[in-house]
Formats: sequence, structure tokens, C-alpha cells
Amino acid sequence: MAKDKAPNVVTLLVDDLGYRDIGCYGGPVKTPVLDKLATGGVRLTDFHSGAPTCSPSRATYLTGRLNPRTGVYSVLDERFHRMHLLKSETTIAEVLKKNGYATAHFGKWHLGMPVQNRKNPTPADHGFDYWFGVVNGPGPSHKNPTNFMRNGARVGKIKGYSCQIVVDEALTWLDQKRDGDDPFFLNLWFNEPHDPIAAPDEIVSQYGALNEREAIYSGTIDNTDRAIGRLIARLEKLGELDNTIIIYSSDNGSYLQERNGELRGKKGALFEG
Repeated sequence: MAKDKAPNVVTLLVDDLGYRDIGCYGGPVKTPVLDKLATGGVRLTDFHSGAPTCSPSRATYLTGRLNPRTGVYSVLDERFHRMHLLKSETTIAEVLKKNGYATAHFGKWHLGMPVQNRKNPTPADHGFDYWFGVVNGPGPSHKNPTNFMRNGARVGKIKGYSCQIVVDEALTWLDQKRDGDDPFFLNLWFNEPHDPIAAPDEIVSQYGALNEREAIYSGTIDNTDRAIGRLIARLEKLGELDNTIIIYSSDNGSYLQERNGELRGKKGALFEG
């Protein structure tokens, strides 16, 4: 770490990843980028999510508080729920911003947005200078999504796969939007491997038939590893990698119980899986 500059912080949160999905945890998916990070860093084997489902886990992740205190009590569905992450809660982005960090969020949010004519806060109200993402999941799937927003404005259809699109935007921000003298906080929340899943055929075919659910599931994780590799390569090119703390995690366990290894249960349950 550079002694004359505060370290950058990059958080990489994936959606519904199982304990036994990636290579460094004995999983079947090829994840050389994540495996290298694990080898050169700290690999946790007894770390627990704040909640067993998306929204409450993310609220805890950002605030460090039990989710009922944050205003997010369950999985948030904008069609029916008015709840959202309370503006009165302090997020890590707000703390870092007050300490001179440039802050940006990319990818899934799922903590409430101003949709359905509701005046809910956006990531900008929770400490992020710049944000690009989706209310919940990319639609109609991870492939060619149509519902991404950039700082509140709808972007329209984007060709490609969600994880690569999220990293594309982060790379653009690193190259063009940030002040090069400031430390930065990048909050990348990938949708993979949450349903509805999609990944390039050439990746899926390495894990089984192109129409096989588990093969596509594995393909989304592999594709995300490749996307993260592009981000790390850019940090290295910019001379920032050695001064950057990178944290990788999942919001909760997999919905495919067999992908949680020997852990009991799966997403939505209060068991370890």
C-alpha cells in the first residue's frame, strides 16, 4: 500500500453464489482470477451473510447494521413494497465520501428505487457520486438487458452480458469520470448467477449442454470471473492495483443446494448453506 495515499476499495458482490461454486473453494467452475486473488489474500471459510436473501443482506452489507434497523425487512419487490434503505442509515459509501473518496456503484441495487411514482432514494442518496445499475435484476435476462439506468436515466437495450456490461461501465468511470488524485470506492454488485441466467455459448459448452441449467449457471460464474479479470488488469495498468483493497463475496448462498457443498440448506434458509 502507498503510504502517501489512502487505499482504494473495490467490493465485488455476486448474487446467489454457492460455497462450493468457485475453484479456490473446491468448486467445478474455472475461476483463475478469483483463485489468484484468494492465493494472494485472505480466504474466509467461516463467514456469514447478514441475511439469507438479497435485499436484507445487501442492506447489512452496506451499513453494518441488522437489516430490520435499515428499513429493509425482506426481499424487496417494487411492485408491492414501499420499503427501501432508509436515508437516515449511514453506508460505507457515505463514510468514505466524507473522507475524500470518489464513490461509484455498478450493477444490481435491490434496496429501493424511485419507481411506481414513489419518491424512494437512489444510490446517490446513499453516498455514491455516480451509479449505473438495475432496480433488481437485468431484464429479460443477463443477455442484452434493457433496464439499466445511469444516474437515474434509463439507458435502453445494451448488447452483451450483465457482468461484462457492469465492468465496461466501471472501466469507463475509472478512465474518464474520476479525479485521478482521489482514492476511490468501487461497489460492483453482479447479478450472476441469479436467475434468469445466460452466458456465452462458448463458455457454457465447457460445463455441459447449452440448454442444461447447471451448465449455464456455471457459465455465468466463469463469465463473471473473466469480467473481474478485466477490471483487475485495468487497475494494474493505471498503477492502482497495489494500493487497492479488493473484497469478493456473495449476498447469500446458492438456490441450487448441491452448489453449497456440505453446508445444510440453500438461499432463503437460516442454515449455513
